[in-house]
Amino acid sequence: MFKNPLFVKLLLIFTLPAVGILYFSSILVYEKIDTLGDVSKIKNNVDYIVSVEKLLSSIDKERTYSVLKSQAINNKKKLKKQIKITNIEYKHFLEKMNKYADFNNLISANIQKEFHKLSFIRKQVENNKINNLQIINGYSSFNVKLLRTLQRMKPIKYETAFNSKFHHIFDVINAKEYSNLEKLYVSLFIQTGIISDALYKKFINLNIKQDIYIQSYLDKIDVKDLELYNENIDLSIDKRLDYIKNNIKSIISSNDITFKDWWFLSSKKNEQLNDLYNSLIKEFILLTNKKQKEATRSQIVSLSFLFICFVTLISLLFVLKYIVFNQQSNFNKLKKQQSLYKIISKLNKVILKIDNKKSLYKKLLKVITKDSNLSFGLIYTVKKNQMRLSFVNGILKSQIEIVEDMQRNLFLKKAIMGKKNIIKNSNLQTYSNLKIEDIKKHKIKSMGIFPIYKFDKVVSLIVLYSKRDNFFDSEIVILFNKLFLDIEYALEKLDYERNKAKQDEQLRIASYAFESNEPMIITNSQAKIINANQAFCNIMGYKREEILGKNPNIFKSDEHSQGFYFSMWDSIIKKGNWSGEIYNRKKDSTVIPLKATITAIKDKNSQIKHYLSQYNDISEQKLKQQYLEYQATHDNLTTLPNRLLLIDRMEHTLSKVSRYKTYAGVIFIDLDNFKTVNDTMGHETGDVLLRMVSKKLQETVRDEDTIARIGGDEFIVLADSLGLDKASARNSAQILASKIKGALNDIKTINGFDNISTPSIGITLFNDDTFSVKELIKQSDAAMYMAKRSGKNAICFFE
Repeated sequence: MFKNPLFVKLLLIFTLPAVGILYFSSILVYEKIDTLGDVSKIKNNVDYIVSVEKLLSSIDKERTYSVLKSQAINNKKKLKKQIKITNIEYKHFLEKMNKYADFNNLISANIQKEFHKLSFIRKQVENNKINNLQIINGYSSFNVKLLRTLQRMKPIKYETAFNSKFHHIFDVINAKEYSNLEKLYVSLFIQTGIISDALYKKFINLNIKQDIYIQSYLDKIDVKDLELYNENIDLSIDKRLDYIKNNIKSIISSNDITFKDWWFLSSKKNEQLNDLYNSLIKEFILLTNKKQKEATRSQIVSLSFLFICFVTLISLLFVLKYIVFNQQSNFNKLKKQQSLYKIISKLNKVILKIDNKKSLYKKLLKVITKDSNLSFGLIYTVKKNQMRLSFVNGILKSQIEIVEDMQRNLFLKKAIMGKKNIIKNSNLQTYSNLKIEDIKKHKIKSMGIFPIYKFDKVVSLIVLYSKRDNFFDSEIVILFNKLFLDIEYALEKLDYERNKAKQDEQLRIASYAFESNEPMIITNSQAKIINANQAFCNIMGYKREEILGKNPNIFKSDEHSQGFYFSMWDSIIKKGNWSGEIYNRKKDSTVIPLKATITAIKDKNSQIKHYLSQYNDISEQKLKQQYLEYQATHDNLTTLPNRLLLIDRMEHTLSKVSRYKTYAGVIFIDLDNFKTVNDTMGHETGDVLLRMVSKKLQETVRDEDTIARIGGDEFIVLADSLGLDKASARNSAQILASKIKGALNDIKTINGFDNISTPSIGITLFNDDTFSVKELIKQSDAAMYMAKRSGKNAICFFE
């Protein structure tokens, strides 16, 4: 019966799912047991964090009493009492630390060693042989070591929520420590009335570190934790403290604050941070208990299903493997392509500025081999089918020896003779000019040989090596072909310019031979056309008799200013010639770009008798140049202006508003949940969303406004002429931003998926050049983050 294919198929269909589900259920049980183990680790983490915080708090009090010991007898008593409390907390801490599996004996020994150093500091405090700054530094040194042990705590695998909570607690504990230090430093400043440069620098450093930890906490938290933060932290106290800290020197020098006032404010801040910490720990413990209950309940449920589960997992595993493989493959391809797009974009920006082939090849190879996928590259110069190695570059340049082998060179010549790319993903030792030992040692897996053409002839070969299997797939080869087409154009351009210079020289030497394929006209000293060759007539669309006796200004277009023509004639009269690009109008009124050289022909007495004008049609070159310039200033995905073009337009707008005293605005748009769209729906869906957003923005904003894509999911609308006063400008900006928000929220589906993305919009207004372009962008970015913090899908102004 097993010979019956249908039976076997049915057997597989009904048996495999049961076996798979059984296996899946077994794994589930194991996972729940493992989860319970994780819960135990989390509880240990909580106990250790609590013990560290208690010890830190106790040491801070001891540090404070030590600094303030001389101010009151009562402080001395409090210090003695606090030292005993610290010793008790330290003993409890050691018990927790020794139970914690993540710490080795060396870490424990280092902590104990640091704590024993405090005994020496305590004796010096008791004998009044230590100053306040040394006291602060001594205790702070131990606290730093203590805080570092928190960094060494290993995260709980697969428990993102717990790990995030831990990071929140870690940030708050650090912020508390630096807030306490700040409290003591300012107290010293008030007592002494002096702030040395060294202490001021240290004080600023404390402020920065405290702000970093607070900002780190705010950047990572969700809405619920933000509400918790707002419940515990009084922002009015923060503002008062910030004012004191930012103006500390002037405040101390003018005695604008008393020790009592400062102590009250800073203590209030520390109490708020402590309340925030206690709230976080409480939530952490509740989350742990909830996790334990869920894990226990899930384990019971999993056990009940253990005997009824069969094949689904195996089937799912195969499907998942296929999906993951394809997704990873697509991701790798996309990553490779993006990397090459960057190379092409970078080269296109400089390709037309390079004036010789050697520099062009060096730049080409340098930029290509910077890609992490391409470890090594060579360029051979080809002349009459003979090759010469000219350039070598890459991270393996100094580690690899190139072998000149006749048989292997024949393989390279095959690419020259056949005028085609050659890709090899195996057996490289047979075809490559690298030693077999180097290929194996550096794990080189694939090779691509690409001919570089100039006027349809192979003039060079570029050989690229990669450590990745099958790196040179069809998509990558297409991108390389596109790149080398641009190189071909650059080489032809270099030849064109070099030949043009030679031709100009030859024309002057040959007494300006007139009748040639190059368009030319000759005028007399009064600038009246006395002759024109057929090439000129053909390109301009005139018959010769139609232009004889006329002034060349009949070809004048509106593309140039009067200053351009003045400069041109000034050069002709003073230097005897002028060369440059000019736009002339043909008989049919179309405008044609020309490369022109106008030479004054003089007699033996240096008197101008004639003018010879030579032209070359550069229409095709201009089109290619415009294409390259467009690529450099526009986003490939959405075709919107990129950051480079946006900055240029913003500079113009700054000049305009400063001149006419009008208001303009920068509207910063960030797509909420865009990362989730990419992660759950795929990067292709993310790209579709970006193009839809681009289209909606173009349909919504005014014609005079500029829309730019400046990052992955970030767009900027430069809104011009919003109003003559700030109130009307703000109203106009609010209306425009609301339209944008509504338009983007109208995107309901993407590629069949429900759209979960919404816009957070930040706006900054300006009517002069007080702020630079970068500062205006930062302001709008800050306003956008305010919109995010207010709940996303919102609009905020930078005030």
